[in-house]
Amino acid sequence: MQTSERVMQPLMRMGYSQTEGTGMAAAERLAESPAAPMASSAGETASTRPFLCAETKRVAVISPFPGALHPLINGLAGECYDVLVFHRFEAQVMNALAVDLFVFDVTTADWEGVAGIREALSSDPKKQARSVLLVGEREMDDNSFAGLGELQPWPTGLQEAMYRIELKLSGLADAEEGNSVGSFKDLQIDTKKMTVLRGGSRIECTKTEYEILLMLLEAQGAVMSRDEIMNRIWGSSFVGGSNVVDVHVKSLRKKLGDNPAAPQYIATVRGVGYRLAD
Repeated sequence: MQTSERVMQPLMRMGYSQTEGTGMAAAERLAESPAAPMASSAGETASTRPFLCAETKRVAVISPFPGALHPLINGLAGECYDVLVFHRFEAQVMNALAVDLFVFDVTTADWEGVAGIREALSSDPKKQARSVLLVGEREMDDNSFAGLGELQPWPTGLQEAMYRIELKLSGLADAEEGNSVGSFKDLQIDTKKMTVLRGGSRIECTKTEYEILLMLLEAQGAVMSRDEIMNRIWGSSFVGGSNVVDVHVKSLRKKLGDNPAAPQYIATVRGVGYRLAD
């Protein structure tokens, strides 16, 4: 099913019209009208018949006033998403949740949760990639949440919000299906394109620098000796000294803007080799 069809069908099932803000009221008036015909099981059409979701994804909605997001929450549920709703933001709870997407309502500036959301996202690029922020006109104008996730103006047309969230989830699913992107802090390594990004900006690495960085990423924090790095890149027959590894790591650090005295990406283990920094 095409994205637009997947977005529109749950809205039509809930009685939303193409005119913003009139769908829910129209549906309620229809339900209350004594002349409204009751659909029989035999007369159900394909668009109104209940259906079972073959698969679901989990979306966490965090808002001080979730009632104001009722149409969006219902729309997501109708689109086969399991929706978890929270009135408060708690960093520990959010970190423990296994969800596919976060929807943060930051339209209420004086809500105490806004500061916590900003702090949590600014220090976690992975969570940024899985976040949609509902923002008001002021937040859009002053860019106070720029770079912390997908910004969606709110209140806005329900169809637009659903479409943007659907696109975000589809993009995440495509990246995971390809399994080609690895990340560490604000670094992203695409193994299919053999590219390195830092904060969204491309870092021009040589093939050897790329392989060293990928090797450290795959080690997941374990120490890799200079000899091990040499053997895996150049083979056991290489006759050069182990300092050749140091030369390439020094160049890689320079391109990443990494300070060896206070490493953010690559830490030196004296007398042994290298590992990912804490």
